[in-house]
Amino acid sequence: VMYIQHGLSTQAKFTEFPRNVTATEGQNVEMSCAFQSGSTSVYLEIQWWFLRAAEDPEAGAEVTGTQVELLPERDLDSDGTKISTVKVQGNDISHKLQISKVRKKDEGLYECRVTDANYGDLQEYKAQAFLKVNANSHSRRMQAFEASPMWLQDVKPRKNISAAVPGSIHNSANQRMRTTSSPEAAAKIPKQSPQSG
Repeated sequence: VMYIQHGLSTQAKFTEFPRNVTATEGQNVEMSCAFQSGSTSVYLEIQWWFLRAAEDPEAGAEVTGTQVELLPERDLDSDGTKISTVKVQGNDISHKLQISKVRKKDEGLYECRVTDANYGDLQEYKAQAFLKVNANSHSRRMQAFEASPMWLQDVKPRKNISAAVPGSIHNSANQRMRTTSSPEAAAKIPKQSPQSG
């Protein structure tokens, strides 16, 4: 029995793998990762990493750079950006990655890395999942509006004013011509203005 337990103890494994997720912009996303060490470990460490998106490495690099600049506690290496770390003593560890209000720039490959430390012997295990973020058509329209509200508000009144000014000049000129050419209209105007005023 002891031998069998020892044999089983060497089989460290993920008890929960992160799964691929498809979300719409603005949604909250959660990825789970759980690991069980086969033997009693000195410690287990679990890390979540954001790897560059496979489709567009340049965009991924920009996202990574921005994240590191805004959040200096995140580590950067050639593989990507470290998001979080949890360390425990014992055989079991689990850690959920939660992303609130996902954006298109969050799309990419996420990796759960587990380090199993057993008296100087470090073993690393990795599991990956892809986050796909679909654009929200409503948010896209709102972003387009928010990006240029001054332009939208500024241009329309100018067009209306420039269109209205020649028309009003033209109309007032016609009225003047009518009043001067029509003695009846000219006679009515002085009588009406004292009453109305």
